[in-house]
Amino acid sequence: MPFPDRRLGQKQNAVGVTVPASMAGINAVTSLAMQDPTECVYTYNLVSQDLGMVVRQGFVEWANGWTGGPANTVIPFEGHQDSHDRLFVANNEGIWDCTAEGTTAPTQVVTWPDQLGEAGYCSYAAFSNDGNDMFILLCDKRNGYYVYTQTTDVWVKVAQGVGAGEIDGIDPTNLEYVFIWKRRVWFVEKNSANGWYLDVATLFGTVTKFNFGAQFRQGGALRAFYNWSLDGGLGLDDLMVAVSGAGDVAIYQGTDPDVATSFSLVGTWFIGAVPAGNRFGVEFGGEVYILSVYGLLPLSQLLNGSSINDPNTYLTAKISPFVREVMAEQRQELGWQVVVHSEGAQLYIDTPQDPLRGNVAFVQYFGNQAWSMVRGLDKTHTANWRGSDYWAHGGRNSLVIERGHVDNVWLDPATDGAPAPIEWSLLTSYQNFESGTRFKRCQYIRPQFLAQDLPAYSVLARYDFDITEAYVSPLSTLGVSARWNAGLWDSEVWGGNLERIDQPRGARGMGRHIAIAMRGSSSARTILVAFDVIADGGGLM
Repeated sequence: MPFPDRRLGQKQNAVGVTVPASMAGINAVTSLAMQDPTECVYTYNLVSQDLGMVVRQGFVEWANGWTGGPANTVIPFEGHQDSHDRLFVANNEGIWDCTAEGTTAPTQVVTWPDQLGEAGYCSYAAFSNDGNDMFILLCDKRNGYYVYTQTTDVWVKVAQGVGAGEIDGIDPTNLEYVFIWKRRVWFVEKNSANGWYLDVATLFGTVTKFNFGAQFRQGGALRAFYNWSLDGGLGLDDLMVAVSGAGDVAIYQGTDPDVATSFSLVGTWFIGAVPAGNRFGVEFGGEVYILSVYGLLPLSQLLNGSSINDPNTYLTAKISPFVREVMAEQRQELGWQVVVHSEGAQLYIDTPQDPLRGNVAFVQYFGNQAWSMVRGLDKTHTANWRGSDYWAHGGRNSLVIERGHVDNVWLDPATDGAPAPIEWSLLTSYQNFESGTRFKRCQYIRPQFLAQDLPAYSVLARYDFDITEAYVSPLSTLGVSARWNAGLWDSEVWGGNLERIDQPRGARGMGRHIAIAMRGSSSARTILVAFDVIADGGGLM
């Protein structure tokens, strides 16, 4: 609604307006003067969900204590029974069993022969044979092919040879990526355009080479494979997607690569160079998403004839400037991962560690396709196990689980420190309230929260396209809601109910367009629903 001109002598000059929470997420590609009220310029650790903007989940340490460096890979395994489930991590020294929560002295189950460079950066796949036994097939970038067997609970390094449990045709130490397609195991040979495959339903034996180089018109090594379930007109089928480092995508259909008539090329496309490593894509819900220098691309857009030059082709269209900035600076560094967080129904684009930027990740909520950013999570790799998300901490030898509403819940708080509130920041979109040429003076801003405890925050008006963050607020404390290991059992209400919290704060300044900058911290579940803004109007300038 428009603000009245206070020179006209009304008794009441101030007008109240309700601004909804920015549930539509970040819009970094539309003019600051033309954005929707439900969009925002940026948001950190305050992510879009069903009821409003929700402070992201915190993390709790699950295990620690291995020697060497931080883990580069989290390796989940879910067997036929709960007792068969395992949770491993891989670092530069080998693979460690971190299945039991609270482990501070995990067992080393694999010792790498080569512990240099990219040792511990692995790809893996679950596999079941005709005997109904289950396995983890794993390839480490420095040490090659390993197999974990459920029945023996043992990892084995696969040797070259023609005997049982061996690989013939290539030295398996040169295999850096493993993939299952139509019950056939495929590998990527390091620093080449070669894929290698085994007979159907086998883990060992003679491998056959398939060179993808002729399809990679931009050059580059073969980096990764993906399964793509698609109905191409003849019924649902699993297509095989091969991606090069330079950004060529080759898609195949069929069943048997040994027979030309039953294995054929669907097409090739160029999507732009992909970031370092082989974690730049994810299969989800009948789609494959691949990240390149241009953004996150759903492969269905290729078959639909969409152009990679059209920004709307990409899932990341609204946040493309932010993604391009990080890609330009860190594309050649390991640490990129596209991963689905199942509990929050979210798609994450994790980026390499950068203390100056704050380890930024981009997050899309599936419920409304809105993008947010999170920061402060020092992640090297994320995996889902038993329905929860676990990640390896890049700053310490620690495996953590995404849980609760505070960070830094370490197994030994006496040594490592107390839990920390989660800090967040938001700048809403700029609005002129139907009077773009008239000055407005903001008097009060009242954020409306649903929360289990009062967050600490600063809130202020920004005028005429100032995009600087709000100043740092005082940290929230672990407040009145019940705290584990501190509150009285059978007395405290664990978790607490969400209550409405709205406290008006004074504002100052004057301008034609107004946005709200807010920065705060929370130690309990917190949802931002809306802002009440009280302001009056001035003259034309």
